[in-house]
Amino acid sequence: MDKPFVLIIEDDRDIAALFRHVMDLAGYRTEVVANGAAGVERLMMSLPDVVLLDLSLPGKSGAEILQIMKGNYRLKKIPVVVVTAFAEIAESLDIEPDLVMLKPVSSNQLTELVQRLRRTGKKRDITPFGKSPWGSITGLYNRSFFEIRLDYALKSLKEKGQKQFAVLLLGPSQVESDDKQALKKYNEGSIRQIAELLKSTVRPTDTIARFEHDHFFILIENVPNSEIPKMIAARIEYKLNVKPAGEKEELLISSIGVLLCDDRYEHVYDIQRDIKAVYNSVFAEGQTGIQIFDHDTIREPRGPLPKPRGR
Repeated sequence: MDKPFVLIIEDDRDIAALFRHVMDLAGYRTEVVANGAAGVERLMMSLPDVVLLDLSLPGKSGAEILQIMKGNYRLKKIPVVVVTAFAEIAESLDIEPDLVMLKPVSSNQLTELVQRLRRTGKKRDITPFGKSPWGSITGLYNRSFFEIRLDYALKSLKEKGQKQFAVLLLGPSQVESDDKQALKKYNEGSIRQIAELLKSTVRPTDTIARFEHDHFFILIENVPNSEIPKMIAARIEYKLNVKPAGEKEELLISSIGVLLCDDRYEHVYDIQRDIKAVYNSVFAEGQTGIQIFDHDTIREPRGPLPKPRGR
């Protein structure tokens, strides 16, 4: 049985990221839409098991979406959880939602919501993670969670006809020292620094993970064209390797590999195979700079991207 599908219609990126991550961890398949009109369009093309709905949205308000859903024979039975910072607006709605959650919403509240959905749902197939998906040093996701999101991204691409998504692979610069304790402390500090810089550079809904050997992987979902991942890679390279004012230049990362993924991939295992090929080409062979790959050119990396202005 397929995992239940939660549609999150929310234009605040941080809130949407929190909703998505908690629901992902509970075993739901999630999708985020940040515009009310786009949310209605998505509802007409799909049948979510649950809708998390913000009331203050661009394009079309949450109240209008709720009215559309409850007036549609196909959508009217879908549970709707309204999320708003204004209790008086929720109380004045012409149509009563199934549940109202007031912002700011905590992870504990979302966990309680998940438990309620489990008790009331008839077609739930939810398998929560047995272990924490976060790393202890960085707080980033681990390999298992990243691979689950990668599988979701491919399924979403095929179901909705989206063009592509991308996987970015980052390799930290290596430092050598005979003092193992000092080296360990330095490496952990650098890893934490890279993690914080990545969090501030990519979108909250993009999935950042740290794998073994201190390499970082970023899943950039729903990109309209191949230039977007290239621009993100160039921005990351610049931000992580820029020379601080009055200080000696210190390179945090030595190389970035970018794998562009589209509907030519039939299975997530094919993507994982090509990620491994990118990993071997970029890191094992000691490449530097940014290397771009796709389904057809996986073994023919293109040249590094030009440095952004101001570098």
